[in-house]
Amino acid sequence: MFRCAPGLSKTLQAELRHRTLLRQDDRLDVLWQRNHDLVFAPRLQSPPKRGDVRIAEEVHRCLIYGRYKITPSQLDRLAQQLLARDRRWRIVATADGSHFDRRDILRWLIKELGRRGVQVSDTAGRTCFLFCIEQAYYACALESRAEDVAERERREAEREGSLPPPVAAAMAFLGRPRESETILDPVCGSGTLLAEVRALAPGARLHGLDSDARAVKTARRNLSGSEGVRIEHGDARETGLPDASVSLVLANLPFGKQHGDVSENRTLYGEILHELRRVAAPSHFRAILLAADADLLSEAARAQGFKVARTIPVRLRGEAASILVLE
Repeated sequence: MFRCAPGLSKTLQAELRHRTLLRQDDRLDVLWQRNHDLVFAPRLQSPPKRGDVRIAEEVHRCLIYGRYKITPSQLDRLAQQLLARDRRWRIVATADGSHFDRRDILRWLIKELGRRGVQVSDTAGRTCFLFCIEQAYYACALESRAEDVAERERREAEREGSLPPPVAAAMAFLGRPRESETILDPVCGSGTLLAEVRALAPGARLHGLDSDARAVKTARRNLSGSEGVRIEHGDARETGLPDASVSLVLANLPFGKQHGDVSENRTLYGEILHELRRVAAPSHFRAILLAADADLLSEAARAQGFKVARTIPVRLRGEAASILVLE
């Protein structure tokens, strides 16, 4: 089972198929929680490696599942599978809907697993999650988290409010980066989007700009040692790049110059997209943009001659946003 940000389940499924972890005709089940999408894959072609699944926040192995009530035989089987991996486990429960009470089911599960020899501790190195969604339940062993993915250990610094790497990975995947391309992030922040693009296309030429000198310093630290990467202090509205020189743009657009009201965003988005239109290569250009106001960004994009090929509503830290694919 894979857990991802709300709205990214289809993009995650496309990544699994692209990585040949799933066949094109494999059926997946998707369930929705308030803060995550859960993607259940009945089988994988091969176990995922550290860099295979970049869009997932977590990868789990589902041990038991059912509806309404966990049976004694399922508890026996769950305990056996946990003990085969480790004796000490941390148990976490989530519940959406009215059928299960999270605190009650958690206390009961801890007691029943303890009776079967599982040592439950909040400091244990392994974690078992019980996901309860309406009448259904799924007990899963956590296999890996987003920070375990290959190359993310190279990040040396972070900024408050930075784009989560799995969301950046989804945007990079949607951009289909190629080795021979020049790729721009005109508001690069700490360089998260550029780092995820580098993981997919190590040979691409990456260019990042930011108007915040501290962000530029942070991005340079996070991308240090990478060839073909240029991070500069600059303005997304006046990049200084040559005409028709960029084939892919990825950006987490600011929500306004100061407070993010509609009038400021309308002006800001229009000026940024006018500049992107100037630097856009004449063929195969695309832009993957994240913004809080999809309608406003779509309006600004069309005014500059871009086609909105796709809009993906997502939620980031509980806030609504959208990923727009422009061509």
